[in-house]
Amino acid sequence: MPFISLRTKWMIAFVLFVLIPILGASVYAYQAIENVLRKQVESSAEERLHQINLNIERKLQTMMHATSSLVIDENVKRVLVNPPVTERDKLNNTHTMDKKFLEMSTAIASDDLYFSVFDNYGTLYTNWGRSPGAKDVLTNSDWFHRTIEENGYMVWTLNHDNYALPGKHPLLTVSMVVRDESNQSIGQLAISEPTQAYLDVLQSGDPSLTGYGLLVGPDDSVLTYSRDEAMPLYASLKPIIDESADNTLSTSVNGNKYVLSTYSLPMTGWRVIQIVPHEAVFREIDKIRNVSTIIFAVSMVVFIGMIAFFSNMLTKPLRKLRVVMKQVEKGHLDVTADIRTRDEAGLLGQTFDKMLVRLQNHINREIVLERHREQAKLEALQAQINPHFLHNTLNTIRWMSIMAGTKPITEMLLSLGHLLDMSIHRGQDRILLREEMKNVRYFMTIQRYRFGDNVTVIEQLDETTLDALVPKLSLQPLVENVYRHASFQEGKGEMIIRSTVSPTGVLTLEIVDNGLEINKEKIKDIMESIEKEELHPTFSNVGLQNVHKRIRMMYGDAYGLQIQRSEAEGRTYVTIRLPLQREEDIDEDRGG
Repeated sequence: MPFISLRTKWMIAFVLFVLIPILGASVYAYQAIENVLRKQVESSAEERLHQINLNIERKLQTMMHATSSLVIDENVKRVLVNPPVTERDKLNNTHTMDKKFLEMSTAIASDDLYFSVFDNYGTLYTNWGRSPGAKDVLTNSDWFHRTIEENGYMVWTLNHDNYALPGKHPLLTVSMVVRDESNQSIGQLAISEPTQAYLDVLQSGDPSLTGYGLLVGPDDSVLTYSRDEAMPLYASLKPIIDESADNTLSTSVNGNKYVLSTYSLPMTGWRVIQIVPHEAVFREIDKIRNVSTIIFAVSMVVFIGMIAFFSNMLTKPLRKLRVVMKQVEKGHLDVTADIRTRDEAGLLGQTFDKMLVRLQNHINREIVLERHREQAKLEALQAQINPHFLHNTLNTIRWMSIMAGTKPITEMLLSLGHLLDMSIHRGQDRILLREEMKNVRYFMTIQRYRFGDNVTVIEQLDETTLDALVPKLSLQPLVENVYRHASFQEGKGEMIIRSTVSPTGVLTLEIVDNGLEINKEKIKDIMESIEKEELHPTFSNVGLQNVHKRIRMMYGDAYGLQIQRSEAEGRTYVTIRLPLQREEDIDEDRGG
């Protein structure tokens, strides 16, 4: 299972049983309050939007009443049915119409209305200064033709070009045919007002309703004060607008929420559309929520920080003890927890320190005993040099003494005595390489008398390595294996004894022979048996395993014996790798 610290558990318990309940209760209370406030704000916004709709409708009703007043006025009818014949008649008719226009402007309390009245004889009466081509502009306009077609019904035209002041604000116009008592057409009437007045109503001055207002006609003509922004939004909401009745609802476009208000104007067939961003309606509530969230978050951070501080202070001794335990786990027993708090953690730390002291003493005793055991094993291995070799040598000496000749017997006895002396005196486990080579030479003297001079021995020894320390009787078993197991062509046997040292301080001893028998498969089997310490039926395992194991015991697994075969050269390489050590190095280690 993964490690979970006590501090983490305390923090988790705090979060689960303290922080989450407080947070849940706070969120629930805030949500309840916010819902009440949102309903109140939404209701207030709906009322303000509805007031805008009523203001638009009121202005249109004013124009409709003005139109009705002119249509039923007897003086207006008299002017229309009696076209001017003389200049005097023209002045009288103009005076009558101007008086009526002024009366209507005063009643409406607006100077921005444009009145235009045609009789059927081509006379035009207006309250605006018309240019020479104004009459043709009026009579050629689409709304004028629709007025003729409707033949007595009011025609409302939204957002068309300004005929009174070309290039200025577009106009909103109501027009109709004027009839007499016999329901005969006697002229046409048009009342126009700049659309800016309606844009001012749509663009409410209330900061909470900063959205988009549109006045939309049945022919999809649109009046709005921000076309570049409002028209794409209107196009996205048009399917919802077409399907919804007059209402105020919330909707989303491209991930943005809006309050959508629609209101129909039956007299014109138009609709007032108001689109207000959701955040504009609830801006103040969102501001309160953001401030509350920040305060709550800061409070939680401070509270959690205090809990973490006290938790850290309480668990610090335990964490210190855990670090010490990790070091002990890695083998460092010379550490102490040194916890001096007057509580359970301090008592635990002191007990752990005492336990470490006892453990260290026990391990030191075990190390001494293990060294004694290893020394005994090493001496036992050194005593295992092949007794079979001594037996054969003694037989050879016996037969040579029978066959006569004292000099060879003397040399063999001298060599054998040296080797026996080296084997019997076991107190020294490492000797100089030059002394080990003497043992090899004495051994080869005996071998020459046994097998003859069919093997040429070549020594390639680095002078700097002769004073290096090597395990006693480490080369002799390897040379013996060459004599015992390598097959040489008569008179062509060759054995090279080589010593080298690498820049990294590794001493390499090599025995190279050109015997014909061994192959790579046998070498692989031999190395596996040596590594597993298994007996091999062909090689002198006591010799090879003895050397390999002693080297591993003395210097570690990075060193030891290796056998390789080069088929191209026809040679077998037996290599020993040792760390380069001299007597002065050993003395310094012992002195230290």
